[in-house]
Amino acid sequence: MIRGALVSVLTLVFTILAIAGAYSGHVRYSLKPEQIADGVYVFWGQQEPLTWENGGNIANTGFIVGNNSVLVLDTGPTQLYAEEMIAAIRTVTNLPIRHAIVTHHHPDHAFGIQSFKKNNTNVYMHPDSRSLLAKEGPILLGFLETLIGTNWITGTKIDRPTQLIRTERSIDVGGRIIKILPFANGHTPGDLVVYDQETRTLFAGDLVFHGRAATVPHANISIWLDHLDVLIELGWDTLVPGHGPIVTDQIPFEELRSYLYFLEQTATESVARGDTLAETLQTEIPAPFNQLATVKAEFQRSITSLFRKLEAENFEASLPVY
Repeated sequence: MIRGALVSVLTLVFTILAIAGAYSGHVRYSLKPEQIADGVYVFWGQQEPLTWENGGNIANTGFIVGNNSVLVLDTGPTQLYAEEMIAAIRTVTNLPIRHAIVTHHHPDHAFGIQSFKKNNTNVYMHPDSRSLLAKEGPILLGFLETLIGTNWITGTKIDRPTQLIRTERSIDVGGRIIKILPFANGHTPGDLVVYDQETRTLFAGDLVFHGRAATVPHANISIWLDHLDVLIELGWDTLVPGHGPIVTDQIPFEELRSYLYFLEQTATESVARGDTLAETLQTEIPAPFNQLATVKAEFQRSITSLFRKLEAENFEASLPVY
């Protein structure tokens, strides 16, 4: 009994120390790149919601090394993350980091832009994502601070890209051609995916979630589903999703497609029946989706977003035309 009590006390002490460390400014991501193909590296995000423990490190980022430069995939959630990312890249290569592709404007992908610009890196975004970042960025930064704490986001500012990509573009990093492909109005109004022709590796951003519940606050689900069909046909061998482990077959696509159908059907049928949002949020999540990370919280958030959007559309459609 005494031994058990001692273990409980020690566990409590270590927990308190961990919390104190997180709130006293002693925070680090300790990023370590994993090589998944020749010259292609990934920093794997955690399959968790945004919390003070993970500092917002929930999305996959990465980089591709050419013969004369480096191209980065997403900039992470904070200035600190981006600085650690740059330092981690330096453990692999000293080539200049000339390009950073921001797949979309969400905080876990786009809030490290300033650090790369200080590094004289060209930062690229879709113009619609740039507009949303400018419009929603300050609100999202406040939201992020609430969830992960001030120490993680110290110094983080909303910054704009240096270049915009609306149509397909190729970037040469030295004997290696990287294709940047825009996908509008799917997960967000302006997503970018990155394809390395040499290794047939595709960085899909948040157009693909693997093992984690998808988020839809800016999504058009029907168009997103069409985008998935296009992504499948791009001829990749390895796909890095925005969230979750590496993809080498189409099974995660079917999982994501089924979950998006479920969200859309649930919201549409509930609004058509005249259900309240509270009633809709009580919908039982089908067993196949219960294995998805963060599914309970993301289901609530996604259904709330879709329900309100449908209600607004129905209200607008009911207004008389003069």
